[in-house]
Amino acid sequence: MPLMAIRWWRPRVTREDTGHALADAQRNPYLAARSEFQSVFGDLAKGKRNWQLVALALLGLLAFVLAAYVALASGTRVVPYLVQVDKLGQVASVGRADRLAAPEPRLVAAQLAEFIRDVRTVLPALAARAQAELLERGYAFVDQGAAGVLNQYFADPAHDPRVLGTELSREITVTSVLPIPQSSTWSIRWTETTYPLSPGAVPTTSSWDAYLTVHLVTPTTSDAIDRNPLGVYITAVAWSELAERQGALP
Repeated sequence: MPLMAIRWWRPRVTREDTGHALADAQRNPYLAARSEFQSVFGDLAKGKRNWQLVALALLGLLAFVLAAYVALASGTRVVPYLVQVDKLGQVASVGRADRLAAPEPRLVAAQLAEFIRDVRTVLPALAARAQAELLERGYAFVDQGAAGVLNQYFADPAHDPRVLGTELSREITVTSVLPIPQSSTWSIRWTETTYPLSPGAVPTTSSWDAYLTVHLVTPTTSDAIDRNPLGVYITAVAWSELAERQGALP
């Protein structure tokens, strides 16, 4: 028996057949209902998805803003103010210290005079705590460079107030604090009265002067405001004795 070739037959879909299928769908109520449902609720489903994406984006933005608020709340932000009072203690003027271009010269002079008293005063050894507080307050007025100079000076036992306090006390009287024109350096003069602790010893006085170079730094923390409210920092220190020690005061 001769072999016969088998040929697969595939039906051809013509435009007429497609038209018949659409007509059948229109005549079929179930197909018509499905098509109507998709046309009515399809856009709603797409809109719901879009709103879900928008809600997720807003939720992420809200989380970012909340984290930023928590970070700001956990940090400390200090806005310093300077209050000037008159002789009667009444408020004369109020201003923000962070907007202060430069303190008044008399305020800078007062702070520099206080610095000299803090680092040059010697108290008896029994007042060691008060002596430490004076030095701590004096170091609050200097930067790292000037602090290194003071450390080197006080490293000598002949200048260390804690060692000197076992033998004497020293009182400081500032006589003048003057700015050097067209510079950031100030000239300061003072007298030192030394009272030996040994019985029968005679007090002596000596005159000193110093040149202090200052730099203004606006305080930004509560600790800096308490320790150095004007933000006047000494960057260079040089002092020397002017005259020989004199005898006892009358």
